[in-house]
Amino acid sequence: MRKKAIKTRTTLLISIAIALLINSNRFLSIVYPKLAYFNDVEGDSIPIFLFRMFAFSSYCLLLLYITIHSSTILNKLHKVIRKFVFIPLILILAKITYHVFIVSHGLLLIEIAQPEKTGISYVWIVMGLVSLLIGWLLKFQLKQRLNEIEKEQLIKENIQNELMALKSQINPHFLFNSLNSLNYIIRNSPEEAIDFVDRLSFIFRYILQSSEKNLIPIKDEIEFLNNYMHLATIRYGANVQIKIDIAIDFHSILIPILSLQILLENAIKHNEISKEYPLAIKVYHENGYIIVENKIQPRNDPEKSTGYGLANLSKRYILLKGKDIQIQKNDHFIVKLPMH
Repeated sequence: MRKKAIKTRTTLLISIAIALLINSNRFLSIVYPKLAYFNDVEGDSIPIFLFRMFAFSSYCLLLLYITIHSSTILNKLHKVIRKFVFIPLILILAKITYHVFIVSHGLLLIEIAQPEKTGISYVWIVMGLVSLLIGWLLKFQLKQRLNEIEKEQLIKENIQNELMALKSQINPHFLFNSLNSLNYIIRNSPEEAIDFVDRLSFIFRYILQSSEKNLIPIKDEIEFLNNYMHLATIRYGANVQIKIDIAIDFHSILIPILSLQILLENAIKHNEISKEYPLAIKVYHENGYIIVENKIQPRNDPEKSTGYGLANLSKRYILLKGKDIQIQKNDHFIVKLPMH
């Protein structure tokens, strides 16, 4: 499609410009003789000027087209052989088109003196060289443009593939922890297992429906988070609490999907949760960040970490938002998610 655009627009205009430049003195001698920079042009007329404009433009256009599309025209030949064939081909075309041009004058009953024929032959060489040079420049520019497009496309595909790989880590990680929770509920509170399964199915339906999305509004993430926390309260009761304080003005801002869920899951997984040590998790905004904070309460029997959670979230933020998350750890564990 880009080659067609070059042929129909750029090359046509360039061909006309070259022909007009070559014929400028003839044009001036017709319109305003005093401005003509050579006074050796005789028998000028508008029909002769238009005929030569057409002939010169066609010749330049032919050479530009062949130069730009030489790879396609000679595609059956080896790349090295193609270069040796190209030059003789151009010389033959120049010779043929020159003779056609001279013969056409005779058919149109236009006389050409020998000195002018010699001058036209030099003009033919100059037009040919200029057309070849411009054709090579256009071809080089086209190649550079296509390389840039391919490079950009490759970068996009690589980013998309990496995002898909990162998102594929989310579901198994979440499923593994949810099944552990379900196992605990079935053993300790079978009557709540049905409600847990219903909530779990809703959550997975949300994940599947959002599988084609990388970024979602904070509002949707908060709604999802409320359902996720309901599962946590089924298992831990009032011993785990979450307080969400994000102004409605920020609800339309886009963030990577399941960002908040991963942080809540991480807090529940790595901290002691009991009547003696209730876990309070705060989610709020401050200075352009969504902040998830909880007090560090090390478990007596810590679960083995897969290392996916925070590393996954960090990579997705870098790819999708161009900024990394910030992690602070003292007596509280704090994760800051950039909003912009």
